[in-house]
Amino acid sequence: MINPELKEGDRVVCLQMEDEFSSVPPGTAGTVERVSEIFGITQYNVTWDNGSTLALLSDVDAWDFEENMKKRRRKINEDIEGINDTFMKNIDVFKNFKMKFLKDYLVKLRDCGVTNMLGAAPYLYMGRDRMEIDFKYHNVEDDICDEVLEMANLAQAEMIAGVIKVLESKNKEVSLDNINSYLRRYSSKILENYIALLSL
Repeated sequence: MINPELKEGDRVVCLQMEDEFSSVPPGTAGTVERVSEIFGITQYNVTWDNGSTLALLSDVDAWDFEENMKKRRRKINEDIEGINDTFMKNIDVFKNFKMKFLKDYLVKLRDCGVTNMLGAAPYLYMGRDRMEIDFKYHNVEDDICDEVLEMANLAQAEMIAGVIKVLESKNKEVSLDNINSYLRRYSSKILENYIALLSL
């Protein structure tokens, strides 16, 4: 919550001060020394950690408790670590697949609405003919879905090409069984990366 009510002794972080030349840049922490009311505006006199003593004014400035900001930073760091773990686990996806194209395809697939994103992995390798049947079954018809169908065979080809690169890099036989098995595995990895990218 932005601009919580403060009392003497509270630790606060400045998010924004009206004066662009303020000696208290965003992110500066300080301790509330006094609270007063002037013409209906609450004024918080703060001793800032950088030595400034500028007051926070309830009508124009923005702040939050220091502890809240620390919790947000911890949460952001945890989220970033989780995203990095996903990318590192799936690093071979970036080496072997055209992630930019596949990401754009997944965005259009999401906007088409034929499936939720947790069920999107098979659509990466399904191909147009199979998808047309699925689209008719779900009764989806619009310009975005038409674009998805136009991209479907290319997505399938990109997935197969990427899987063949993976198989060759692992010295595995490039057989139909291996291709099908790795298509399922790597479509899930690509979807994990896509979801992680959305979290950034």
